[in-house]
Amino acid sequence: MLQVDVFIEQLPETEALIATHLRKLILQTVPAITEKFSFKTPFYHYHGMFCYISKLKKGGIELCFCRGKDLEDAFPQLEQRGRSIIAGVTLRQMTDIVTLEIASLIMAAAAWQAQAKQEGVPMLIAPPRKKKQ
Repeated sequence: MLQVDVFIEQLPETEALIATHLRKLILQTVPAITEKFSFKTPFYHYHGMFCYISKLKKGGIELCFCRGKDLEDAFPQLEQRGRSIIAGVTLRQMTDIVTLEIASLIMAAAAWQAQAKQEGVPMLIAPPRKKKQ
C-alpha cells in the first residue's frame, strides 16, 4: 500500500473523501505529474515541487501550491497565511471542490509552473544582501 493511501485512510471520513477526490483531480488534470509522500504529506511534482494536500488541525483539508503567491490575484480563494511563496485553499466539504473552482486552479497553477520553469523564474527571490560596514 502506498504511503499516500495510508495518509488518506487515517483521515476522518469527510476529509478522506475530499483528499481522495483532490488526488484524482490532480492526477487527471496534470497527467505528467508525479505523486510522492514527502514531509509526511501527499506531494505532487510537476516541473519541480507543485502542490500538496495537507490536513488542517482545526478540521478540513488544505490544497497548497508551491508557487501559490503568484496566483493570488487570479484566484482570491488562495491564502498565504504568512508563508513566503506557498498559498493554499481550505476545503471543509465536498462541494468546496466545485465552489472554489479547484479544477481551474490546478490547471492555471500547472500552466504557470511549466512557464516559470521554462523561463527560469525562481520560486523565491532572495532579498538583497546588506553591505558590511
